[in-house]
Amino acid sequence: MGFLDTLLGKSKLPEPKPDKLFAMSTAYVTLSSNLGLISKGAGICFKPLEASGFQNAELEINQLLTQSCKETNTLHNMKKDSYGYLWVILSDPDFEDLVSTIYMVSETLTDHGFGEQLLCAVFKFKGEKEVFWIYNFKQGKYYPFVPDGKKRDSSYEFRLRSIMEKELPIEKETERWYPLWDIPV
Repeated sequence: MGFLDTLLGKSKLPEPKPDKLFAMSTAYVTLSSNLGLISKGAGICFKPLEASGFQNAELEINQLLTQSCKETNTLHNMKKDSYGYLWVILSDPDFEDLVSTIYMVSETLTDHGFGEQLLCAVFKFKGEKEVFWIYNFKQGKYYPFVPDGKKRDSSYEFRLRSIMEKELPIEKETERWYPLWDIPV
């Protein structure tokens, strides 16, 4: 973004950074063996547009999901949340398939010029508590979210961060650890 854009108040959203999604594949070993967290699915969230190009991208994503999920036995569906965001929700006992499918969806949107619409990827785990690892596409970083009723368990989130910061690119600025309530995953 140039000086003139800044002066005129134009801003450009940061490009998505899907390449660090795969860090979750190796971190899963620690999450399951050391923390007793079991994968309970994943999802990717993006803001839909009414543009015909976006509808073509959405159609291609559906076709790719149908084809690739047949081969991997991954279950998938799409759902809009109460904020109007579209979720691709995935379920598969093979964690690698979840990560690969989320990457495929993010790359398809990016290839069609809609990478700016990507909000996050979410990996759901169950252990002593329900834990979500949220990947922020704009920052290229993960952070934990542990809902506890209508509040969050911040102490457990910080504990998870300290255990996983060597394996995952963790968002250091905790004010960017946005809670996502009622995640449909």
